[in-house]
Amino acid sequence: MDGFDRRLLDLLQQDNRRTYDDLGEELGLSATAVRRRAARLREQGVIAADVSILNSDQMGISVIVSVRFEKESHATYEAFKTAMKAAPEVRQCYTVSGEVDFIVIAHFEDLPAYDDWVAETFLSNPAIARTTTNVVYRRVKFDTAIPV
Repeated sequence: MDGFDRRLLDLLQQDNRRTYDDLGEELGLSATAVRRRAARLREQGVIAADVSILNSDQMGISVIVSVRFEKESHATYEAFKTAMKAAPEVRQCYTVSGEVDFIVIAHFEDLPAYDDWVAETFLSNPAIARTTTNVVYRRVKFDTAIPV
């Protein structure tokens, strides 16, 4: 990956709907060269997806849940990861170090929908010792771009 690739990735993370002509002009490359570079970066998996990011403030509520297990085991972790991957409400899930085992970021239509999900997902799981939920009431900063 060279400097052109890095700058191209930076520009695409800001707005991936720009034309190759427009990107090429900014990069000092032809549109064809930009198209080839972007295609290669997609094929290599550097660009994982081209998506539209919705304004979550207009789409319900977001929650950040810390999950701590009673007894940690490989089977417990794998079962929990499988459940989180399958849950359409879960937007992100991370295994983390520290006092908790997982951080889950999920999105719901409203608080009753979240409450139902908690009962189904966490309260019925005997391996979970404790969860702590933070309801997001205002987004201060949200950026999906990764520095390149």
